[in-house]
Amino acid sequence: MEGRPALPLAKAYLLADTTTGQSTKSKLAAVRTVLAKNRAQAHLVSSLDDLAWLLNIRGRDVPCNPVVLGFVYVTADEAILYIETAKLDSETVISLEASGVTVKPYEEVYAQVSNLAVESILIDPKRTCFAIYDSIPSGVKIIEKINPSASLKAIKNEVEIGHTRETMINDGVAMTKFFKWLESAVPAGGESEISIAARLQEFREEQPGFNDISFGTIAGYLDHGALPHYSASKESNYDLKTSGLLLVDSGGQYQTGTTDITRVVSLGNITQEEKEDYTTVLKGTIEGSQAIYPQGSKGYQIDAITRRPIWATLRNYGHGTGHGVGFFLNVHEGPQTFNAANIDVAIEAGMISSIEPGLYREGKHGIRIENLVLSKHAGSSIFGEFMDFETLTICYIATDLVDKTLLDQQHINWLNQYNQWVYDKLEGRLNDDEKAWLKTKTQAI
Repeated sequence: MEGRPALPLAKAYLLADTTTGQSTKSKLAAVRTVLAKNRAQAHLVSSLDDLAWLLNIRGRDVPCNPVVLGFVYVTADEAILYIETAKLDSETVISLEASGVTVKPYEEVYAQVSNLAVESILIDPKRTCFAIYDSIPSGVKIIEKINPSASLKAIKNEVEIGHTRETMINDGVAMTKFFKWLESAVPAGGESEISIAARLQEFREEQPGFNDISFGTIAGYLDHGALPHYSASKESNYDLKTSGLLLVDSGGQYQTGTTDITRVVSLGNITQEEKEDYTTVLKGTIEGSQAIYPQGSKGYQIDAITRRPIWATLRNYGHGTGHGVGFFLNVHEGPQTFNAANIDVAIEAGMISSIEPGLYREGKHGIRIENLVLSKHAGSSIFGEFMDFETLTICYIATDLVDKTLLDQQHINWLNQYNQWVYDKLEGRLNDDEKAWLKTKTQAI
């Protein structure tokens, strides 16, 4: 296309099965099983995270997302990756071919679609560009369904889950070092929203397997914290002072997992209103994390459980409670989502999602406390199968902002147990000063 920028040429690479827990051959077989059930002879994958999961391939074509530009065409007996071929070395091409994947130039996908010699093709209309969709010959039946890989990759296997747990330790070390540094850096002066985001990235870069941040860090000081998707610019950048609340929403891409975490800390002179808002949000995070729910429950039910203690105070927040998270992939991943929409996607064992309630007072402050959780089986009774969550994120939750009088004993117990767990998981990776500092931050209330 005239005037179109050249495709990025950063090298793509394959992940080992020991990292992904499932081979490309196995993933292709799983997709083909879904195609057969839907009586589809072919399938085209346009979404980059689905392509990356299906072929166990990663790259640097999109900031913060370790994906490569391309398409995958799948039938019962072939799989073709359309990609800028200069991105692949010969060893990668040979490995793909051994997995049953043929490599062809990126631009040839349009001819492939325009000349389909099949009776039916499964296309995800929400994940396919119109130019591709419109190129499908009129005689080919289009079966509109969600990409099979979207649902398959949402359920993490035991290898991915094990790697993610280890990744959370690495990320927790980075967060601990950052908040300890922050506590002395702000009084010393010269720090801003932009500078602390850069420093946090440096702490993450020191960790094993770090690849990139998983999204642009949201460092919102004072009223900027009330903007859920705030991004500091040179024009908006606040200098940090020794008063008020600081919200930090950040994440990392590691070759063994993806993280997303939000914490709020006091920089000094906290008001009672800020404490009450913080404690109310914390109750939401705890109740969402503690939820036990029937198998087959949907995201809007978790959303309501999380909001209950917040609604009880006549407070609310205007964004969803949670989203799916990829495995060394996009930090926002479906198909599950925890929000008020009546989305007919059940929460299944093995899904990793965020729980992130908040409160925002325009012109004053914003609060959000976010952990990632793993959905798992909780047990069964005569009333059916039940599920609950395992909290994955390992970073202390500040207690100096808590108004203990607003918490029930279950909330106090959860908070104390969580913070002690954080200390136990991280202390072996910290030096003596860091360990002592974290010990004070995780003392029971």
